[in-house]
Amino acid sequence: MASEQLGELFGRIHAGFRRTLSKGALLSDPGMLALHRRLLSVDPKKLVTRPLEETRFVVLDTETTGLQAYAGDEICSIALIEMQGFELTGREFNTLIFPGRKIPAASTRIHHLTDADVKDAPLIEEVMLEIADFIGESVLVGHHIGFDIRFLNRILQRELLCHLKHPWLDTMLLYLVHTGRVGHYTLEEVDDYAKVEVQGRHTARGDAITTAEVFRRIAAVLTEYSNPVDKLIHRQYELGHF
Repeated sequence: MASEQLGELFGRIHAGFRRTLSKGALLSDPGMLALHRRLLSVDPKKLVTRPLEETRFVVLDTETTGLQAYAGDEICSIALIEMQGFELTGREFNTLIFPGRKIPAASTRIHHLTDADVKDAPLIEEVMLEIADFIGESVLVGHHIGFDIRFLNRILQRELLCHLKHPWLDTMLLYLVHTGRVGHYTLEEVDDYAKVEVQGRHTARGDAITTAEVFRRIAAVLTEYSNPVDKLIHRQYELGHF
């Protein structure tokens, strides 16, 4: 067996052992159980009726080992940035994650994270309590945010037997509505259009902060600050291409 394959095998065994230690946390840990109930109690209808200026947004970004959330890929970095209305509050959550498998060279070329960078980082299960608690009652924001939500929902379903019910806004869709364009656009392309300075591209924290700035600029043009969130959510589908 090649050394690379052997390293992959040991990584999976190590991660599996660590995950085994956390099995049953939902039933045995009062904090996890309370979090499970809290996530189930989120009322998306209530969240979308609030005025934008009174809404708590959480901007989400992840870096992963690959693109397939349900075919073996894992999160290796995550960042959450809090906004109140269209303003950043300064509160954030940011951590590397041990993915339990080798990071492919193709992925490292994008986000520059290596196996050595994450070998001592926590498993996603070990920080899920903090992640879900930070998200709390909020409207999620991201660029191609469906990608990030899929990865989180897979973990939440396995560990907490639930998934995120939170409304979300995608800066890529808002960009399409604002410009009248069609297709898929990278964060760099949207940054350039919105004249936002890129900060730490392809790091979870850098991309989350950059996305927050894009959101501020584009959302403010698409709707009035006093309008409810659902007006902006509906606007992101106006072109009818999705």
